[in-house]
Amino acid sequence: MTYRTAFTRDRKVHNPTNPKVPTGFTVLKVHRSENSHSWKEYACRRAEVETRIQEGKAVKVFDDVKTVTALKDIGGAKAARLSHDCNEWYLFHGTNPAAAKAICDSDFKVSRAGSNTGTLYGKGLYFAESITKADEYAKANEEGNYAVLLCRILGGNVRYTDDPTPDPEDLLHSCIEGDYDIVLGDREKTRGTYREFVLFDSEDVYVEYIIEYKRRNS
Repeated sequence: MTYRTAFTRDRKVHNPTNPKVPTGFTVLKVHRSENSHSWKEYACRRAEVETRIQEGKAVKVFDDVKTVTALKDIGGAKAARLSHDCNEWYLFHGTNPAAAKAICDSDFKVSRAGSNTGTLYGKGLYFAESITKADEYAKANEEGNYAVLLCRILGGNVRYTDDPTPDPEDLLHSCIEGDYDIVLGDREKTRGTYREFVLFDSEDVYVEYIIEYKRRNS
């Protein structure tokens, strides 16, 4: 439900030998992350945002995030567990199987942000609502298997931008020093590709699942 055939230059950068958009994905295995330390940090951060909203600092709610609407369409309890008022969503992060396990064990490292995904919207942690966009950043291991992380994301007060040439420093400082929590860059509107969600604090994300898969090209 979050698959699209659109592609960006990121696919060619990260997949120079085979830049075509896969026709689909075959899931090999799913591993649930159980990092109690990361969960406590995330839960505390979510409580802070909820308190801020209750005290009158309302935020614009983005209720059209594709991963969340897909979960609602599928049914089940996952979507109901999210805090709608503080923009809590499930989003994808593409990587490789070894890095996925390392992130689950020790959390995201903001200090390394941008080394694999670029810095269009600032030097942060990049997430996608589309599996196809997340797959652009995924890399294969020796067996030809790829990985994406399915994460809980705390959007809070979202800095939305549809600027085709955004100022990454301004966006970063609006979250680090200003009133915003994350950036939502809307390239779907300006380029017909994808929206990206950029975080600058690892406490705003909690990894729930590692999804290991193969690409289909037929």
